[in-house]
Amino acid sequence: MIQSRLHDAITVFGRFLRQAGCQVGTGEIMGAIEATSIIDVHNREDFHQALKACFITNHKMIPLFDQLFNLYWRNPDKIENVSDILRKLYESQSNQEDAISSKDQVKELYNKRIKELHKKTSDEETEEKELDVFLYSPEEVLREKRFDAYTSEEYEEAKKFISQWKWEFGERTLRRLQKGSKPYRLNIRDTIRNNIFPAQDFIELHWKNRKTKQRPLVVLTDISGSMDHYSRILLHFLFTIHSINNHLEAFTFGTRLSRITHYLRQKDANDALKLVNEAVQDWSSGTKIGETLAHFNRIWARRVLSGGAVVLIISDGWDTGNIELLNKEAERLHRSCHRLIWLNPNLGYEDFQPLTQGLQAIHPHVDEFLPIHNLNSLTDLVNHLSNLSKRSSFKALA
Repeated sequence: MIQSRLHDAITVFGRFLRQAGCQVGTGEIMGAIEATSIIDVHNREDFHQALKACFITNHKMIPLFDQLFNLYWRNPDKIENVSDILRKLYESQSNQEDAISSKDQVKELYNKRIKELHKKTSDEETEEKELDVFLYSPEEVLREKRFDAYTSEEYEEAKKFISQWKWEFGERTLRRLQKGSKPYRLNIRDTIRNNIFPAQDFIELHWKNRKTKQRPLVVLTDISGSMDHYSRILLHFLFTIHSINNHLEAFTFGTRLSRITHYLRQKDANDALKLVNEAVQDWSSGTKIGETLAHFNRIWARRVLSGGAVVLIISDGWDTGNIELLNKEAERLHRSCHRLIWLNPNLGYEDFQPLTQGLQAIHPHVDEFLPIHNLNSLTDLVNHLSNLSKRSSFKALA
């Protein structure tokens, strides 16, 4: 929350600098926000120098920047517009004999700004709105924010965004052939049939291409207590995928495995999630990943892993079950599917390390470890799947 307010204040400060005559654009503002993640923002001098390095490209504007910085960051919440800042700056310098050039510059900028405020053109308003949409888009903020930091209102907004996304799922290539236009394999029968009585001197060739089919996707979602902030929004994500791709098989697990695919066939997401909530009995329980995978391999693997399925396991890896069983069953699952991908919300933290026994046991048997902590990571996931190979392409359009 504090970091979000700091980013907002930096963005407003950048706009004030821009209106005061500094060459500040979107790139400079985004660079300044990124710089705050590297420095100690509690050190005022470091903060001052970082913003100056990001915002100022002309050394002549340094005196103006320093004075605007000192005035603005006393209390950013009470500064309403740039004319207010320039007026206060001019008043504070009116009695300083050693700052004549700066005072003249500020006075000129102040008078210029006052005139502009009285006759804003439609072009300026449009440009300002476009800047606001780009920098302050609620959707962009929501995309970057972690799921476990959502308020109830943000949770509802995130569900709306997910529902509005357009998803394109690619297809895997089969061995069977069908008539096609691309030169892959010669269709001898059609070539002979259509060239018995040729109307021209050359022979028209006909071809066969390999058939394509959607690759199955199997998702196992951890609904234990440690995943409580993520599981419900991710189930909404699964509902959106299932509404487009009926080759999805979905399961939840905590201390037991539950198949929820048939509940996702509802027309309304809230109805589907309500049915899932009533049917699944181990919400916010412990996690026994080894026992879960053993049940899946024994009962469901042959039914849902045919056709070279991609398996996604969504879990933070906090396992309370048998570690040796987890290692054994993860190896078996890896051999049965086309690709095994582990999605961990904790990978969104820069200092995260897989220290739990569960993660260390399953690590050798997983093809990919990916984060899944915010909306951007969901889009990155689908785009990543699109680049696995030509035979399994998924594409996300947001």
